Amino acid sequence: MSQPGAVNSGEPAERFGGLTRLAAGAAIALVLFSVIGFVRGPAATVDALRDAAGRRDTAEIARRTDGPALRHSLGRLLLQQTGAALPEDGGNDRQMLGQFIIAGALVKPLVETLVTPEGIAALIEGQIAARPVAPRSAGSDPRPSSKISFAWNGLSTVRGTVMTPAGDPGLVLVLQRDGLSWRLAGVEAKIAPVLPAR
Repeated sequence: MSQPGAVNSGEPAERFGGLTRLAAGAAIALVLFSVIGFVRGPAATVDALRDAAGRRDTAEIARRTDGPALRHSLGRLLLQQTGAALPEDGGNDRQMLGQFIIAGALVKPLVETLVTPEGIAALIEGQIAARPVAPRSAGSDPRPSSKISFAWNGLSTVRGTVMTPAGDPGLVLVLQRDGLSWRLAGVEAKIAPVLPAR
């Protein structure tokens, strides 16, 4: 039988053990939420860009994109596509140079159009691709829900392949990690797999 004035030494230890378990559980939950948020980050960024484009929120779009990198990537892709569409010139270097100068002059305003809210929405919704996109039928939803499949390239780069309304792979959105957040930093053409020769 314990003395009236004696202190039960087991109570502080039990209280300390309970606090330790609580702190450990909170730490594990925080780590899990951080991991889920990190993995979900690229898709959340695309969703935020889609919503910002719908609201014409240019400030939010600027926050969710790497403007210089995106413009450079769009310009390079447009030049590549324009170059592929140029007719054969029969080896006339001067004519080819002139065609690329004209193409370059046309690319800059196109790039600026593509970084507007309407342009960003078109990129995300699969309305712009490295090849002609099938036109929407009359009365169809002007903003169809596009499907995007994400592929991780390390811990700092994620590529999202946007499916066109026809169900074909269109452009690839390149997202780069910026601290704990993600930003749209470029676009790439979807390259069709090369089948082995028989």
